[in-house]
Amino acid sequence: MALRFLLAFAAASACGAALAQADIEFSDRRSGIVPSLRLSVDIGGDRTAAPGPAVPHTGHGIEIGLSGASAEDSQSVSAGDGPVVFGGRIFAPGELRHELDFGFFEVAYRYRHFFGASKVFGIEALGGIGFTSLDLTVSSAAQSASQKLDNGGLVGGFGIIWKFLPATSLQSRLTLFGSAETEGVTGAARMDVHVAHALGRNAALRAGLVSWGIVSQRADARDEDSLNSRIRAGFSGLSLGLDVAF
Repeated sequence: MALRFLLAFAAASACGAALAQADIEFSDRRSGIVPSLRLSVDIGGDRTAAPGPAVPHTGHGIEIGLSGASAEDSQSVSAGDGPVVFGGRIFAPGELRHELDFGFFEVAYRYRHFFGASKVFGIEALGGIGFTSLDLTVSSAAQSASQKLDNGGLVGGFGIIWKFLPATSLQSRLTLFGSAETEGVTGAARMDVHVAHALGRNAALRAGLVSWGIVSQRADARDEDSLNSRIRAGFSGLSLGLDVAF
């Protein structure tokens, strides 16, 4: 009886080891220019008041955002990590090449509040829905596979604003995305720091730095419906954006 138990345990352990696989890990800190577009509409405020909606101010609003980037990186997978499973292919341990195109769309309610009589320092909070799209290609010396992963989910964010000139401000924001799905992009985080300058009442330009972290949890390797490796990707670069406000 004890021998049977030990044999069964050994077989289960071997099976688990056979199913073990490496994560797809990606990090590119030279992603070049990351463009973005924001469209915002004030709710319940006086849109004709000076200096105009393009300059951050206390109030409620609806914000629509769109951003995207392309990046690439390589990954060395050791034999002890197991193979990478992606796009219906099994990549043996070794040197892998990753290329991705990422897009993010969000619609959120936003509230901003500036403090004191000078209204120089302010905070903002956002909440809404988002949609992500990740086109990823994994290549080795022997083969290549591509997949498009996309998901909808919830978005939340928090930011700090310093208006150091009447039409110019330093803005930082942390944005989080989460999905209840196990496939596609299941989680993402963006941290950006920008200097924004209002060109007029309804438009502003932003320039600064942005960093993204992306996770695709995938289904557990022991789930017979999916044998995909988890994906953990990050990229950062210079950011240029256009804000249109009404």
